[in-house]
Amino acid sequence: MHIPIFPLHCYTESGNLKPPLFFYLSLLFLARAWALFIISQISPDTGGEMLTLFYPVQSHLYFGLISSFIALLLFFLSGRDHDKQRILSKLWQRGFLFLLSSIIGDFALQLYYLSINHFHYSLQASLQLVIIIWIFLYSVRSRQLKASFIRHK
Repeated sequence: MHIPIFPLHCYTESGNLKPPLFFYLSLLFLARAWALFIISQISPDTGGEMLTLFYPVQSHLYFGLISSFIALLLFFLSGRDHDKQRILSKLWQRGFLFLLSSIIGDFALQLYYLSINHFHYSLQASLQLVIIIWIFLYSVRSRQLKASFIRHK
């Protein structure tokens, strides 16, 4: 198996390859339902109004929370030293598949929301579709991202 070599700044102090910065930005985008939910709970006065602005149907919020749970799990796992805990190591090694499933799940939700609106044009929906497609293409093509999920030791 060929292991690609990356610059020294791409590795942690323990020698593991760090995911690229865009991985974390992708996780933030994928976990946007959780971010809105947490912000709405922090500010109870305007939080409910903000949630209804982004998620007019309450079940859509729940679908978003379920879909983005994998992104939260990956974010949690990305900061851990996987060599010390076997369960975390096994989960992290399957993280790339988890990431792809989260991206595909988000894409499917976006298509579902579009189908409910009879595919009428919306700037918000268009931007989200473009971003999720770009995240998918980046994730599939990034050598550093794929290699960061492989255990090298």
